[in-house]
Amino acid sequence: MIRSGRRGRLPPEKMFPSEDANFRTSFSILASGIRVRVVEIGAPAAPPVVMIPGWGCPVYIFRKTLPALADAGYRAIAFDVKGSGLSDKPVGEKEYSVAALVEHLREVLDALALDAPAVVGHSRGASLAFHFAAQYPSRVRALGLLAPVGLTGLPLWRLYKALTPNFLDPLFRRVSPRFVVKLALRRVYGKRGVFTEADVDQYWAPTQFPEYAVALRDALHAYDWKFAARNPIPQLSVPAVGIWGDRDHLMPSDGMAIYAKAIPGITLHRVTGVGHIVTEEGAGIVASGLRAMLDAAG
Repeated sequence: MIRSGRRGRLPPEKMFPSEDANFRTSFSILASGIRVRVVEIGAPAAPPVVMIPGWGCPVYIFRKTLPALADAGYRAIAFDVKGSGLSDKPVGEKEYSVAALVEHLREVLDALALDAPAVVGHSRGASLAFHFAAQYPSRVRALGLLAPVGLTGLPLWRLYKALTPNFLDPLFRRVSPRFVVKLALRRVYGKRGVFTEADVDQYWAPTQFPEYAVALRDALHAYDWKFAARNPIPQLSVPAVGIWGDRDHLMPSDGMAIYAKAIPGITLHRVTGVGHIVTEEGAGIVASGLRAMLDAAG
């Protein structure tokens, strides 16, 4: 049983999907020993779609996408990547390199007995999905890239890294105020006032676990956010869609161009007035874009 570590946060049993009986929540132990939380909806025998949240985000970020895909006839699955949500939060930068997270995703698919599902990622989860498809092409039936970050850079990354040195670990474990989460949401949404206080509570909730902030810092430092500057970009042959907002301050202005070159035939949707959390601000377009890709993939 997971227990809350701090007052004021939503306890684990109140975190999405909470008591919503439409969702099935389970915990899987991976081959590495990491325990991950899995949330799904839709017929168990339906074609599976696995969704990967971005850096530090829980499955809550897919709360609108999951039921939309289930209603379209798919088994929609999202999981808390290690270091986030209610999954284990190992500390140490080696846990969060590109290579380590690719293997983490492989272990998740193995644990769920999914040979070749469609894979959808948001933010860092999108670049992780791309890396996974490049390394294990036979295991990805279709690829959804939502506001992808992590191939061509992360704005202010050097500043964030400088402000989070290792020696501050004891402070990170103790101090994670709610207003910091609220400020972060203001930065990543395209329109002011779109998110609610309930949204803030959901994104703040994982900070009740002292190791969360340290794992978040480790992931920030370890992931290769400018992979394309140092490595050749592989060419993929997979049905794919890319969806992002024109008010996304975390994506470089040409951030989707590299995916268009790497995946011939990818369908692109640039959503007007939407920021980085395209799964919420552009939920309808995300759902329709993913459904079209999935239906075309067969």
